[in-house]
Amino acid sequence: MQSMKKLLLSLMLSAAAMQLHAEGYQINSLSSKQQGMAHTGTAMKLGSESVYFNPAALSFQRSAFDLSLGTTLIMPKAEYRSSYYDYDDPASVVAKAERNVSTPLFAYAGWRATENLGVGIGFYTPYGSSLDWGDNWAGAHLIQDINLAAYTVQPTLSYKICDRVSFGAGLMITWGKFDLSRSFFPVGASTNGAIAALLQSAGMGQYADAVMAVGDEPLVSARLGGKSQVAVGVNLGFMWNITDKWTFGVTYRSKQMMKVKSGDAELRYANDVVKQILAATGRIPKMDEGSFRTELPLPWNVTFGLSFRPTERWELGVDIQWVGWSSYKDLTVSFNETDLGIADIYSVKNYSNTIITRFGAQYALRDWATLRAGIYVDESPVRSDYFNPETPSMTKLTYTCGVSLRPTRCLSIDLAYNYVSSADPERTGSVPFLNNLTGKQEYFSGNYKVSANVVSIGVALSF
Repeated sequence: MQSMKKLLLSLMLSAAAMQLHAEGYQINSLSSKQQGMAHTGTAMKLGSESVYFNPAALSFQRSAFDLSLGTTLIMPKAEYRSSYYDYDDPASVVAKAERNVSTPLFAYAGWRATENLGVGIGFYTPYGSSLDWGDNWAGAHLIQDINLAAYTVQPTLSYKICDRVSFGAGLMITWGKFDLSRSFFPVGASTNGAIAALLQSAGMGQYADAVMAVGDEPLVSARLGGKSQVAVGVNLGFMWNITDKWTFGVTYRSKQMMKVKSGDAELRYANDVVKQILAATGRIPKMDEGSFRTELPLPWNVTFGLSFRPTERWELGVDIQWVGWSSYKDLTVSFNETDLGIADIYSVKNYSNTIITRFGAQYALRDWATLRAGIYVDESPVRSDYFNPETPSMTKLTYTCGVSLRPTRCLSIDLAYNYVSSADPERTGSVPFLNNLTGKQEYFSGNYKVSANVVSIGVALSF
């Protein structure tokens, strides 16, 4: 039973190390207008929304005041099939994640203080993830559900040094929260049978039947949660109107470290009898009485943009976004209470830098209606030998469309729809984990499919 104690401790902390920071959590839905044209905007004059897309463009704002706010509904879908899945046998192992709807928010305000000076502030959700695989699927010992969100407030200044060139800078003040859960043990009768055998060998055979009666439900799961301290970064921008038709822009958003100083754990048992059984061994630590700390990087971004206006009604945009995922090489989780005797857990990630390529277009159909469309490709930073089901990482191919309706000159109602798919029909991958029964490292492998429907609505005012 001492070995069980050590394995439980390791599993608990591995849950934190492997799940707190899942790939795919950078959100590309920070404007309903620009979401309609593939989230381009680095080389476009967007009024108050330039606070995020390019602070330098804020000084080109035409109206004295500009306000924009909205929300997005992200409805993900993920499917897992084991490596032994038989497509001719519907009874083969398969799991589908439930659609936990995420609702990132954005709000921007811009003021043209002088002819050359723009002042603005923004609130947005740059990172987030939400997925629920259920309590007793085949990978429940890796992840059951996860919810992650980061929030940023960004005060911004922009100055136009001449009619064609401007600079801008914003201070990103970011904080976040997360919660996730996973089973301590792989679920199923074989696991329960092995644990029942351990109870027999420890002279506690009278409890074996109660363990076997649990069936496919997890014996005990851990829910982890925490809030990060405030992190500070910068959003810098440059814009150059090359000609009346062509504009170039570039932005840099710095890396931020989200530091969790005191995360909490909650233990959930199959029933009170199982809880009493595990407590009776005297070897199961009370992890819910401890707290942990860790650091999670939000990667830097460099984006180059070019916009072209061939006529008064058309505008085309291209953005090339370089994302510094290589800053996420590993993660260490430490417990604050030294008397628990838990060693630090080190988890290798080895993410790679990626490129997001965006193409978007908008057409002013009428003075009161503008149509938009676009497409973008977002590379996966995760290697196949570290592929995990928290938020399955695929190279994403996204198709976008949108419309703005202006019932009055100063009011715009903005709608957008995105369909997120995988560049490959499915991806095969695996992730290492510690088997709590054998004490050996094993791999959880399988095939994954992911997609998402994304709907956004926003309202903008200018006066």
